[in-house]
Amino acid sequence: MKDSIISKATKLFFKRGVRSVTLDELSSELGISKKTLYQYFSNKEELINEVVTRFMKQNTTIIEEIMVSANNSIEGFYQTAHHVYMIFNSISPATIFEIKKYYPAIWKKLQGFKKKSIEKLTMINLKKGIEEGLYRSDIKPDMVMRFYMTVLLNMNDEELFPETLHNPGKIYQGFIHYHIRSIATEKGYRLFKELNQSKIIFQA
Repeated sequence: MKDSIISKATKLFFKRGVRSVTLDELSSELGISKKTLYQYFSNKEELINEVVTRFMKQNTTIIEEIMVSANNSIEGFYQTAHHVYMIFNSISPATIFEIKKYYPAIWKKLQGFKKKSIEKLTMINLKKGIEEGLYRSDIKPDMVMRFYMTVLLNMNDEELFPETLHNPGKIYQGFIHYHIRSIATEKGYRLFKELNQSKIIFQA
């Protein structure tokens, strides 16, 4: 039952935001009493925390699998970027905005988890790309990783990126192209364009 609650809550929260979905509505959608729901979660914040934590862990595992199975660093980066882009498009901007504003402790935990994951996976990808000759040999992986992480951690800052309030995916699109152009060799960039050709997700 706990998994069912989390699954339904994830769908509703991500579609409409966390503020507009009540526990009464969630209970009704699941066909259970509110009392039953409280047996698993003592309040809404606890449920939101579980939804966010599970979502982040699941997608970090997916990204790690993408990186391992990719033929090279560019393919790993592209498939990861595409996966993240689809996540942006599946979550209402209201969800991110409301968690950040009304549940700061959860937001802080989310940012910390993102920071740790980005640092680990980006460094692996950058070092691999340099060895493969797909990323420039003169880049400093640690510095590039910090630039990359800084943007991703601050994409939801509406003062820096006003469009994040209604279209965070568009911001991510532009950033990914900027990032790959700044670090890839000509060979690496050609490969990126070939991978992108069928979907045209990341436009110049």
